[in-house]
Amino acid sequence: MYTGLEMPDSNRTAQTIGSFNVGDWLVVPSLNRLSKGKETVQLELKLMEVLVHLAGRAGELVSKRELIDAVWQVEVISDGTLTRAVALLRKALGDDARNPRFIETIPKRGYRIIAPVESLDEAHSTDLQFKLEGPEGEIPLAEGENLIGRDPDARIRIDIGGVSRRHAMIIVDGSDAKIEDLGSKNGTYLRGRRIKQPKRLAHGDEIRIGQKVARYTFLVEN
Repeated sequence: MYTGLEMPDSNRTAQTIGSFNVGDWLVVPSLNRLSKGKETVQLELKLMEVLVHLAGRAGELVSKRELIDAVWQVEVISDGTLTRAVALLRKALGDDARNPRFIETIPKRGYRIIAPVESLDEAHSTDLQFKLEGPEGEIPLAEGENLIGRDPDARIRIDIGGVSRRHAMIIVDGSDAKIEDLGSKNGTYLRGRRIKQPKRLAHGDEIRIGQKVARYTFLVEN
């Protein structure tokens, strides 16, 4: 079993860990988000922190005490708090405690991740494919700049009113992709909010060109 994750410590939380795969799920800690295909699940912060800590020790037993110290950082909490968190995490992953594929319970001791874990920061960029899914189907994104707008040379050409000639840009850099608005009149929206500076994209993100002009879904595939 392989893990490219760094073990989180007191100065490294779920919000500072890069994206990684657990089995067939893409985990984006900075957004508290799991995604698989078109399915997206939003996690509570503590659930994501439990998952990140277990993934940092993939294949190894992580004691209940270690998880409590790492996630809750208090001397005493009830066993039920941790048990509930793991149960909710299993539900989000579609896992079964009796026949686990992701999280195994070691009775009276703790838990361990049994699914393969791989950091996207360690993956080769050629292993990842970035795409937009829109009304015209899937549009592959190339390494570097991908222009969106009415410009004839735009990779994602939208030749309709309400779209600027150079409306927005998606920049692919290895295993990372960001979107920025290029000063368009009607704006570029990510996850329902108009963006004013470059934003990192995650699998399943909704992109809107203008509020109602065109809508796309950002996809990441291995």
